Amino acid sequence: MAWVRFERIVEGTGISGKYGESLRVPERWQIRVDSPLTSKADILVGVTGQIGVTYGSPHWELPALLAMEFDLSPVGRDGMRWILTVQYYTPSPDKVPTENGIPDDVWERSGGVTTVPAFQTIDDPPETITNAAGDPIEGLERERPEKGWTLTRCYADDAALNVDVDAADGHLNDDEWAEGEAKTWKAYFKGAKRVTTSRLDGSDDGGILEYIEGQWEFRYDPLTWKLMPWDVGFMALDGSGQKVAITTDDGKPVKQPVALDTDGTALAPGTKPNVINGGAGVDQYPQADFETIFGTPHLMPIGSS
Repeated sequence: MAWVRFERIVEGTGISGKYGESLRVPERWQIRVDSPLTSKADILVGVTGQIGVTYGSPHWELPALLAMEFDLSPVGRDGMRWILTVQYYTPSPDKVPTENGIPDDVWERSGGVTTVPAFQTIDDPPETITNAAGDPIEGLERERPEKGWTLTRCYADDAALNVDVDAADGHLNDDEWAEGEAKTWKAYFKGAKRVTTSRLDGSDDGGILEYIEGQWEFRYDPLTWKLMPWDVGFMALDGSGQKVAITTDDGKPVKQPVALDTDGTALAPGTKPNVINGGAGVDQYPQADFETIFGTPHLMPIGSS
């Protein structure tokens, strides 16, 4: 029980289109088998083996259009002849199958406004925001444009997903990435779900393709995601490196934290404090090679014009 022959049918294979949508081209073949008991699965195997059509295969005249839908219907009642109709069109980015049938990465831009702590001016170099007496003003907030990327990435199995999660979730970019300097982008793994879809290929036609669809988010912070507390305290280091209480001129412990120098000694009363570590703050997140793990974010295909 097998194919006997097939032939392409021109009737019903025009081209149609609508502004804002992909062109659509149906192609049709008549298939002849040698027995009415030939299974539909065997016929589908021939679709790939004989005609060369799989999900995502390009049209021979319009290669931007991909084979995305098919219909296999019997002709008459004898089960000896079948009509295969394949619909070619440009799928949405999240539906473009790769060689293994799993969709490729889909990037999307995100934006908005977020509220962040405000403790410095926008001068270059920035100045600490203080009151007239030189004391830092706490609790200030400001709006900042929020920019980011989201990524839908599909994985063959749990192991492949876990590799990315372990390597990048909660990490910062270790080098320039997405037009941002090192440590300005932070990756968040948002979740994943199993996807079940049909398969069309010569080895498992009519079967099931399962994969995992994962969601990632990347957020930008020009201050490199550092903690930046004031370098102040009630204790300081003396000339011998011993920790001592900071006192007033009359020898009583101070009631307000005093600005410290980078060597831990107390600065003169009223001195504006700086962020710890000489204004550099402190890193709190591990780093990863985003370019190697995720590639370059893009809306249009890389290299397109």
